[in-house]
Amino acid sequence: MMITKKILQISVSLLVVLTLFACQDEDQEFGDVIAPSNLTLNVQVVGQDAMNPNGDGSGFVNFTATADNALTYRYNFGDNTNVEVAPSGEISHRFNLTGLNTYVVTVIASGTGGVTTSTSVSVDVFSAFDDQEAKDFLSGGAGASKVWYLAASQPGHLGVGGTPEIAADSFWFPAFFSATPFEKCNDEISDCLCDDELTFSQDADNELTFQLNNNGQTFFNAGHQSVIGEDAGEDACFDFDTSGVSNVSLAPTSVDWSAVPDPDFNPRGTVMNFTNDAFMGYYVSSSSYEIISITENTLYVRTIDGLNPVLAWYHKYSTDPPELD
Repeated sequence: MMITKKILQISVSLLVVLTLFACQDEDQEFGDVIAPSNLTLNVQVVGQDAMNPNGDGSGFVNFTATADNALTYRYNFGDNTNVEVAPSGEISHRFNLTGLNTYVVTVIASGTGGVTTSTSVSVDVFSAFDDQEAKDFLSGGAGASKVWYLAASQPGHLGVGGTPEIAADSFWFPAFFSATPFEKCNDEISDCLCDDELTFSQDADNELTFQLNNNGQTFFNAGHQSVIGEDAGEDACFDFDTSGVSNVSLAPTSVDWSAVPDPDFNPRGTVMNFTNDAFMGYYVSSSSYEIISITENTLYVRTIDGLNPVLAWYHKYSTDPPELD
């Protein structure tokens, strides 16, 4: 018994020593915790000159942040859009609120151990872009709200195609897949998509907001389920909280539609950008949707896959609820 006890004591002692060495090694590998210093933020309003002191109306501003001992940078643009990461410190951002507006832009430099240093600047930006007709179609007008539903009875209510990088001859329509009428509503794997209610509201100042009521479940693309810790191996419906209100800003498209050979294709050229990572029913990690066409009762949009930028997803909506069997 004494021998066993001594062996146990020696084993515990060795374990403590090894643990101490391991901790020392980890400390050595981690290095000193150093906060970034000498943080500076340079601002260039695109098109700014003596005649246009607040820019050319595009709303674009280029930012360059530098700091000693910084590993990466994060930007809060002060316009209710999502925080963006810029490892190099350089980033371009488009401010979409129409007219001349002042934004307080904050850059946060991160150093080793997660310590941060931040600085802020005020930027005056003029944006000339607006699409009031689209706002009115989406919401029903100032002070009103309108609910949209998946246009399940129409072919192509959900579809996917390629961008010009992989589909130069078909990048303006869902060439890879186009759902047949009610296809996504007659399948228990995807039928939650047909329960979505998308509400656009416009206040008295013509500001647009968005809410998605998914009635408890969202239809997730197979490649994007890791955000909820799932992997069904295929597109599937999962419980997901979509409560909350998103601000919607409008911007002109960055796509060169002039290359489209189809004379009947006339895209609107307006992009909706949602805050708070909001999305329009089908989850593909995107919060920006280009309006292809819109009327008082129909809406056709296109969004680029958030993880696979050569894929474009298409959705059709209607103000009439789908008449399901």
